[in-house]
Amino acid sequence: MVLLNQNELLRIKRWLNIDYDIENDTLEDMILSAKSELSLSGVPQYYHSDEAYPLYCQAINYIVSRDYETRGFVEYERENKGFNDRTLQSFILKLKVW
Repeated sequence: MVLLNQNELLRIKRWLNIDYDIENDTLEDMILSAKSELSLSGVPQYYHSDEAYPLYCQAINYIVSRDYETRGFVEYERENKGFNDRTLQSFILKLKVW
């Protein structure tokens, strides 16, 4: 089961430079979705005490940023935002348990 704590929400809000609460529900859904995307890619959930936890957090930040900034727009607009599928693949390959 994928869990979310308020520290994760605050970390994402700082990452996205959001200082209001109106989108908290949307951001929480995006965080859970990012964790699910990683899980379905073979990445286990990492915890604060794990050595790879900072990289896991960066992968979540990357996925949430991608989804928040593009909001489902077409592919060419996503590229203009600088999101690169290879970056996400690199996160997954480093975090995946083989």
